[in-house]
Amino acid sequence: MGWEQLAIIAQIATGVATLAVAVVLMRQIRLQGQTLDLAHKDAEREILYTSNLQYLLLNQNVMDPWFGPIWRKGTLDYDSLDEDEEVAFRNWNRIQMINSAVDFQTGQNSLVGGTENRLKTALRMGWSDWPGMATYYERYGREHTYDKQLRSIYDEVFIETQGRKVIDNWRLTVKNDARQK
Repeated sequence: MGWEQLAIIAQIATGVATLAVAVVLMRQIRLQGQTLDLAHKDAEREILYTSNLQYLLLNQNVMDPWFGPIWRKGTLDYDSLDEDEEVAFRNWNRIQMINSAVDFQTGQNSLVGGTENRLKTALRMGWSDWPGMATYYERYGREHTYDKQLRSIYDEVFIETQGRKVIDNWRLTVKNDARQK
């Protein structure tokens, strides 16, 4: 066997080894992709569980003997709250809106019908039954709704449920034109 034949055999062996490495790498990439898919699904599931837990904890406050009556009073008529009740009600609504904003940004309330559709449906039901929550949004919540798309959804549902546009000159529950007087 000459050097030329040995070089050809070496090249063939190198080609076969390269092909084997390529096959192994492709298999590893495929497995890694499957692992990443599973990890992604696990992460999404964890976000959903965390979100649901936050809503559960938040809504347990409604059953609290001290806060429950404040929540009921505030949801029906925001202006009927005294100063201390208003602080508690505002804080509850702020936390609720923060949870909704996080869900909106992560798409976690999009399991059926799309994020925007589910959010609108929930808001329509809530703000129709509990107009005090819409009042909170107009006076305080709109100012800390930084996502423009989310704010436009809230504004749209506000018009549908309250029959008018949002008065957007409220700043921290005080109308701007009232400060100027």
